[in-house]
Amino acid sequence: MKRIDATLLPIDTPVLPQGRKELRLATPGQLRMLAQCLKDPNQWLVVCMNREEEGDLPCYPVATQVRVVDFSSLDDGTLSVVVEGQQKVRISEVWAEADGVWMGKVLPMLNWPSRPIEQPFSMVVAALERLYQQEPSLGQMYPERELSDACWVCQRWLEILPLVEQDKQMLMDQPDCSKTMHYVLQLILNHQSGAN
Repeated sequence: MKRIDATLLPIDTPVLPQGRKELRLATPGQLRMLAQCLKDPNQWLVVCMNREEEGDLPCYPVATQVRVVDFSSLDDGTLSVVVEGQQKVRISEVWAEADGVWMGKVLPMLNWPSRPIEQPFSMVVAALERLYQQEPSLGQMYPERELSDACWVCQRWLEILPLVEQDKQMLMDQPDCSKTMHYVLQLILNHQSGAN
């Protein structure tokens, strides 16, 4: 696999493959970045900031290449952009352009393979469905939900769970969704036992 240069957009929570997120762009550098990425959509990444200042990078190393699926101008002069995750990548080097836009050298990683939901984990799917009903703004991004795919379900949980970013990075770096599925199931079971 070949390293590529890519534009990095720092955000607070990850977007994973097949995940969607609405972002607001306001600075001239961000708008330049968007124009460039619409021309070459394979080189735009969302990254989570490393606020702990640990390691060599100002962001965490596992990120996602995204594509723009929708955008619109807002009344306050900013641009609303909906992105969809395509490919996980590993960032090896980061630098800032003159207008403040971050760039990085990245290497594609393997996305998690699809796999069916096994019976013990049906509770993880049901909890996600309930969450989407209780929080329609989360669910509206996904008119077609792949609730029979453990990979899709786990990635949506990783995008919304309030975990320490190092824990999310550790789970995102796994070769498949097994560890995440077990982790989320344990959180749900712990929550249920604490509620009783």
